[in-house]
Amino acid sequence: MMRRPQGFRYVFRVAHTMTSSIDKLYEEADRLYYDNKLDKAAVLYKKILEEDPEHQAALHSLGIIHYDEDDYGPAVEYMLKALAQDPEDIYVHSNLGKSLYGMVHMGQKKTAKRIARQWAEDYPDNRIALHMAAAVTGDEVPDRANDDYVAQTFDEFADTFDSKLEELSYKAPELLGEALTRHVNASDLRILDAGCGTGLCGPYLRPLARKLEGIDLSEEMLALAKKRKLYDRLDKAELTEALQTRSKRYDVAVAADVLCYFGDLSAIFGAMASSLRPGGLFAFTLETHGKAKDYDLGISGRYTHSAKYVHKSLAGAGFDLIEGEQGQLRTEYAVPVTGLVIVARKGD
Repeated sequence: MMRRPQGFRYVFRVAHTMTSSIDKLYEEADRLYYDNKLDKAAVLYKKILEEDPEHQAALHSLGIIHYDEDDYGPAVEYMLKALAQDPEDIYVHSNLGKSLYGMVHMGQKKTAKRIARQWAEDYPDNRIALHMAAAVTGDEVPDRANDDYVAQTFDEFADTFDSKLEELSYKAPELLGEALTRHVNASDLRILDAGCGTGLCGPYLRPLARKLEGIDLSEEMLALAKKRKLYDRLDKAELTEALQTRSKRYDVAVAADVLCYFGDLSAIFGAMASSLRPGGLFAFTLETHGKAKDYDLGISGRYTHSAKYVHKSLAGAGFDLIEGEQGQLRTEYAVPVTGLVIVARKGD
């Protein structure tokens, strides 16, 4: 079985009442699935569809099994059928996006683009569909990810977030923690963990902080961060707007794997500068590319940036770059994902 990408949550919702025989079949199929007996589970899911061809959960489950087996074409077909039964199911929308990502990764870009365009056309009000379709096709790329897309995406896989990132050898919090220790010699600072998620940066920031605050769009992620008992305050809010109300509040702000949901960095960098005291530090990671364009929306749904654009945007917001190193942030499809680990200082 392949490694599942971030956020592939296995939630199967049944939108209609099942007969007892189908109910029993579904429970047995699920048991086999979680025992990693995918072939046997698939047989039972298909048996359910013989009795009820519109069974949304069985359709979705078969799509996931095909995804697990790197068989992305059938995965997409089953997920589209599942969406036809429940157009509002955010889990199916999310998993469809990841399956299209898999198709592109396996060289089926033309087909993935055609399906993605139709997906966006069929579901024009669904933020996941619009964002991932733009990522796959390159059409009408927004300058940042929509708030609803981010919140839904991270609410969806909050309970598996830490374990999935461990599988991906996720290093951003550790790299930022090490970078800060090279520039901070204090333990009484007011620190912001911007886009704090489940609080993975918390253990690195708490020893430096008199007060540690976190902001995130995902209520489910914040609930897990709260359980760490490292933060003095946690707020559910859109980051740019929240920062604009916190003038000169922080000594240090950290953003680990957050700026990949922003294309245009001018607004978020400006808001970050306004929230820092003179001389305050802003430490962050982001993925980079070697293209001429300032930023690009990748097929993963995340933005990458040119190093030149990042440096220009920092200077435009009044920051001085004091450290900028390449580092391996994680692995994806067994390939290292590198990016910048940056520490910048707000001017006096």
